[in-house]
Amino acid sequence: MRIMKREVMELWRVCFDDTEEFIQFYFDKKYKDENALVYWDEQGAAIAALQTPLYPMTFGETQIITGYISGACTHPLARARGVMTKLLREAFYVMRGRKIPVSTLIPASEWLYDYYGKMGYVPVFDYTLEHYTILDKPVADHFRVEAIREVGLLTDDLFNYFQSMMRLRPCCVQHEREDFEVIVESLRMDGGALIVVYSDKNIVGMAFAEPRENHALVLDGMHDSEDVKRVALWGVMKYLDAAEIYCRVLPSGKADEHRGMARVLDVEQMLRLYAVNNPEQDLVLKVTDDWIPENTGIYVIGKGDCVCDNAKQVEAELSVQELTQLLLGYHPERFPELEPYFKKCSPFISLMLD
Repeated sequence: MRIMKREVMELWRVCFDDTEEFIQFYFDKKYKDENALVYWDEQGAAIAALQTPLYPMTFGETQIITGYISGACTHPLARARGVMTKLLREAFYVMRGRKIPVSTLIPASEWLYDYYGKMGYVPVFDYTLEHYTILDKPVADHFRVEAIREVGLLTDDLFNYFQSMMRLRPCCVQHEREDFEVIVESLRMDGGALIVVYSDKNIVGMAFAEPRENHALVLDGMHDSEDVKRVALWGVMKYLDAAEIYCRVLPSGKADEHRGMARVLDVEQMLRLYAVNNPEQDLVLKVTDDWIPENTGIYVIGKGDCVCDNAKQVEAELSVQELTQLLLGYHPERFPELEPYFKKCSPFISLMLD
């Protein structure tokens, strides 16, 4: 184990209330030196750290790479000195240097929404919480349900179904095969399981579920029909011995709850992708970014391209937070003059080991 990894691991133990099993698991499976940033004090001790593991995300007809802020922590004796703010700003430029146009995160506490908001992040990932009580066993005999708790039981067919269903979601953070296995192993550690529904030999649905104090929580699920969903939920109740289930599902617009935040790191790159996806649009925007001054400027979008031209007449002025919401289709109706230019979407993030 290299010294940087060891230092970050020790800081994690001090700052987070995780089991030693989870810490060893995380640093074995997810941690990489190249994704880690550490703030060292004058004595050479690590007093703050974060990681930026990379995740694909669907964006229009394309897929982009995002940098996810993970394990951001400051030693209790070094807090309230602006150390994490400096580390985050450094992370912005490291990610920009790696051509990563967007950063995402899931705040660990409610108050952190304000903190990250001041750094240019904005809520875009919501979910709706559904509640179910005891379900009768579905009548259809051709459905078969199984619970998978061991990574060794994961087949290519399971991953292919998962990936194909995830890719149908616009503006959804994706998971590759290696991460799929990490998710299932994490569920096992928490006493949960991947519930899979088959129709004959075909996979038609799945649910990622874990036990909570007096219920089961479905962290995410996908299914070919409402009948399959009901079978999957019955499977959750059976295999997790739960009489009550809560499910995080794609936001419906009613009683949505915030789940995560995003931030555009490279405005020109993202607006160029937007222009490629929307070649019919012509628009001149002024964007302001307090933390990445290179993003501040006037952007001319048209004919499938975007260029920076500070001499142009501006049609609308936006903060980087507002631009992030519009590009990801998060409630464009809040910007009436720009709503026609941006398609409404339900950005989604799940299964992030948070």
